[in-house]
Amino acid sequence: MKRSIASLLKCVFSVMVVLVFVVGVSGCQKQEGSMEKAGKKADEAVETAKGALEKAEKKVSEGAEATKEAMKKAEKKVEEGAEVAKSAVKKGAEDTVKAVKNTAEKVEEKAKK
Repeated sequence: MKRSIASLLKCVFSVMVVLVFVVGVSGCQKQEGSMEKAGKKADEAVETAKGALEKAEKKVSEGAEATKEAMKKAEKKVEEGAEVAKSAVKKGAEDTVKAVKNTAEKVEEKAKK
């Protein structure tokens, strides 16, 4: 009987030691203080800002590409307009030359009369 009580006490003592250890370890878990919380908030803010900057960079790149394409189209239109103007000036100059020649011929004819 003494052995069984001693054996029981050993088991109970072992269980109590394990329970004390488990309670002690669970009580030692790290709890976040105000600095840790502030650090996490700062990390979240940095990540949010990083994401916003990446989106802004993408939008700026898209805008720059769209502007580049618009400039190419505008350049083409200007070149086409310049060609039209060049043709119009050339035709105007040719017409002026013809008109001057006609006038000169008429003046010569009247001078001969």
